[in-house]
Amino acid sequence: MPTSRRTFLQSAALASPLTAQAPRPNLLFIQTDDQRFDDLGCYGNSVIRTPHIDRLAAEGVRLRNHFVTTAICCCSRASVLTGQHMLRHGIRDFETPLSAAQFHETYPAILRRNGYRTAFLGKYAIGRPDESIRHLSLPASQFDFWFGFPQSINFKQSERGQTRHLTPLMTEKAVQFLESTPANQPFCLSLNFKEPHGPWNFFDPDRRDLYKNAAISPPATYTREAFEALPAFLRTGLNGNKEGRWPQNAAEAFLDDARTCYHLVTGVDDAVGKVMEALRRTGADSNTVVIFTSDNGSMRGAHGLHGKWIAYEESIRVPMIVRDPRLRPALRGGVRRQMTLNIDIAPTLLALAGIAAPPLMQGRNLMPVVTGANAAWREDWFYEHTYNTPPSRLPIPSCEALRTRRWKYVRYTSPNPAFEQLFDLQTDPGERRNLAPLTAHKPLLERLRLRCEQSKREAASSPSPLSR
Repeated sequence: MPTSRRTFLQSAALASPLTAQAPRPNLLFIQTDDQRFDDLGCYGNSVIRTPHIDRLAAEGVRLRNHFVTTAICCCSRASVLTGQHMLRHGIRDFETPLSAAQFHETYPAILRRNGYRTAFLGKYAIGRPDESIRHLSLPASQFDFWFGFPQSINFKQSERGQTRHLTPLMTEKAVQFLESTPANQPFCLSLNFKEPHGPWNFFDPDRRDLYKNAAISPPATYTREAFEALPAFLRTGLNGNKEGRWPQNAAEAFLDDARTCYHLVTGVDDAVGKVMEALRRTGADSNTVVIFTSDNGSMRGAHGLHGKWIAYEESIRVPMIVRDPRLRPALRGGVRRQMTLNIDIAPTLLALAGIAAPPLMQGRNLMPVVTGANAAWREDWFYEHTYNTPPSRLPIPSCEALRTRRWKYVRYTSPNPAFEQLFDLQTDPGERRNLAPLTAHKPLLERLRLRCEQSKREAASSPSPLSR
């Protein structure tokens, strides 16, 4: 018996929270772009309409504290594929692709070598699409089914002389892949939607805008006072504006952005519904594990800021749902509060297929958390962001951070001297009060500062996932 098959059967026998099912489940990984953790009905948002994704949560498990280790498209997507921090995989910009050797150790490449039929649809965004490196930045030959595109793709597409919206086109391709996969071959479909990332210059003409006049409350920190309390380098950076001033049309700008974002997320929800219906129609639903998440969040007005990149919760915290049809009924609809990371996705997908993660992967298999087991889990983790913009754009301040269950320590490294923040997330979940300057917190600040340095070294070099 092959090792991977034997490993799966052994792990399945031990996994009492899972009902008996056929081995080697199909894998459906769905990822959105710039979707915050609270942009779903199942995360408590009473305005947005996401019934199909909410159903995934009701049939699976919702991870309430899921984070990205770098909040920008290229770095985060490389972390998802490789299971590694940016410090290890080295993708720090939009120019550099994963090398052939690095891609060889990603979850789709490993699954394909182990008999899975693989597909990649949607935004890839790791490396520039120049011809000289196109085989790396758009690795179509490394998948059995490919409809991938670079960072700069537009929602407006042309197919057979007709103008099409990208998302329905992707959905049709996904259904085509599912319907063309032999029933006796496991598959891994990676479905990477562009929504709700911009540019917001073309919308699906076949979808009604449900939020045109919707009342959407801004974040509690979307105030002039919160914005003006920030250091100048944040107010005048890309998260703020050139003048560093509270905008005159703040309320209107927030509503316009929020309504557009909700409209696009609901479009993704419609697509998820069609893909899940195709799974049911083809008979694959009962043996397909679905993972839903986003590549990073979005400030969208929190603290008066926009974009992502920095270490506030709205930027780094994203939705995460694992829907495994083998879960026993008592576990379905559950919520887990452990701190899970985007680097955990690759080792989880491999574990579901009964394949051991390669030593270079730094994440951990999420299934012990999903199934409710009392597994030892991380108490803290390291965040980093170093990408800066061209001179023609406002700068993004580089930062690194340590997040524990209660505390968040942030160090902005691009100002001179470095600027530090310390937040007590238990008493100040909105991250309004910076405790770093207070004498009473100096001993704690020093401990977290040292732990941040240690975690940074681990992210760069430690091969053991148990050290994180």
